[in-house]
Amino acid sequence: MSSPRTGLVTLFVMNLLCACGGEEGEGSGPYSITTAASSAPILDQTNNPVYAELNTYKSWLSTSTNAATALAADTTKANNIVSWQMPHGGFYKIPSWYSSAWNGNAARSEWLGANGVELGTIDNGATVSEILFLADVYKRGGKTNHRDAARRALDFLLTMQSSSGGWPQVYPARTGTSYSNYITFNDNAMVRVLVLLDHASRQKAPLDGDIFTAEQRSKLATAIDKGVNYILKAQIVQGGVKTVWCAQHDPVSYAPKEARAYELPSRSGSESVGIVAFLMTRPQTAEVKAAVQAAIAWFKRSTVKVANTAYVKRPSGNTDDSYNPIQAKSGSTMWYRFYDLNQDKGFFSDRTGGKFYNIMDIEAERRYGYQWGGDYGTKLINYSDSVGY
Repeated sequence: MSSPRTGLVTLFVMNLLCACGGEEGEGSGPYSITTAASSAPILDQTNNPVYAELNTYKSWLSTSTNAATALAADTTKANNIVSWQMPHGGFYKIPSWYSSAWNGNAARSEWLGANGVELGTIDNGATVSEILFLADVYKRGGKTNHRDAARRALDFLLTMQSSSGGWPQVYPARTGTSYSNYITFNDNAMVRVLVLLDHASRQKAPLDGDIFTAEQRSKLATAIDKGVNYILKAQIVQGGVKTVWCAQHDPVSYAPKEARAYELPSRSGSESVGIVAFLMTRPQTAEVKAAVQAAIAWFKRSTVKVANTAYVKRPSGNTDDSYNPIQAKSGSTMWYRFYDLNQDKGFFSDRTGGKFYNIMDIEAERRYGYQWGGDYGTKLINYSDSVGY
């Protein structure tokens, strides 16, 4: 685990980075920032795909071109969001609930823990998106109830971090289902939290001003460093070589873990992209750089990427169960969602928990009801190539 001194150095470096720009849309051309203490450069962040993870909340904002009208609508939604916040500070993951205020009786979460406690989550952008929306509306409207709710939500995120540094899917612990309590990279959940904390530490809008307290900001660098430390320890080794990550890992042993029946322990061609991209936002110490370059090398393996192939989802309304979403397409590259832990071989599964190597062998419900492949590595490789990695 990083020392307090390392955390302070990281915060100093990131504050310096903020002053210099360099995030997507904030400047062009490579640069390198170092400190005498770490001598660890910061990569040019132009086109780093990880920052898109914080954009979900923008779809919640009013589309009115009239500022006053937009603020009025967003204020109403923000008030509704505050009413749905649970006592521990977290939120659930159904934004449609925010079309009206909580009535005082409805369940505020569909997931429960011990003694029936309602659970907050980081799944599907939950809690992170609420913080960003509340911060955005607070900056425009100045309502302190929005700021205070964002503060409670940040405290929730800091509290739910495991002692080993990772974030589970839920907090408090979920009963009856173990996977929600594993460290969760699935659908970029943990990465999204880390990017939020990074933006908050650098006071990047809308997380600037007094949206958070000085005491809260003082905790961010340590939380980020612990998260990085967990990521580095969880990187899966194949034949003595570091590769990528599973969608879930054990909080104590760091081992790759299963989730739902069709989500077996694996190396993820999807979630690993966000993990690598986040590591590339950090000071590139020897350890971080080695982890990043090993993962990128894995994505570039001819045994991992599938050349001249695309994953094309079956069109909505199409009921042809002979449709194969893995299709030949010149110039395209596909990666599987899941790869075996010990060989570079993509696989599929279904609700029986069986493992298959031909997508047409799994039941139609899962074949078309889940994303089994995509051009996952393309943006990462384009970005890594642009910074010389």
